[in-house]
Amino acid sequence: MARTNGAGSNVAKETLAYCTSCKMDLNHIVVAMKGDRIAKVQCLTCKKEHVYKAPKGVTEPGKAKPTRKKKETTAEATATSIEAEWEKLMTSHKDAPLKSYTTKGHFILGDKIKHPTFGEGIVGKLIYPNKIEVIFRTDLKILIYGGQQQ
Repeated sequence: MARTNGAGSNVAKETLAYCTSCKMDLNHIVVAMKGDRIAKVQCLTCKKEHVYKAPKGVTEPGKAKPTRKKKETTAEATATSIEAEWEKLMTSHKDAPLKSYTTKGHFILGDKIKHPTFGEGIVGKLIYPNKIEVIFRTDLKILIYGGQQQ
């Protein structure tokens, strides 16, 4: 729950709260306080009054809800690091032949493969008995293959 700074009431001030009617975190006007806690709010979108509910994802007073931008930034950073690893591996194995991927094919660590959907990749891990982890430009994929040659 939100708290005041002790210097006075928060009534008529704007705050972020979960609207029980709209089912979203929206801006509200504080309508009533109970001690130093917000008791009732009015949604600025639907104009309905309801008991104050902290915005979803907020566990401590004064903490803002995490934004989607952080998640996207993390996803972008992961994609960038995968792409950097892919480029490094493809450069270090530039002389290796490019094999076409089939589920019946045989692959070893470091093989460069050409997948019909995901494009060019490199085998980064063998997963016993018949799977390989392939590093593609923007993603890691686990693929089925014919297993290790005897």
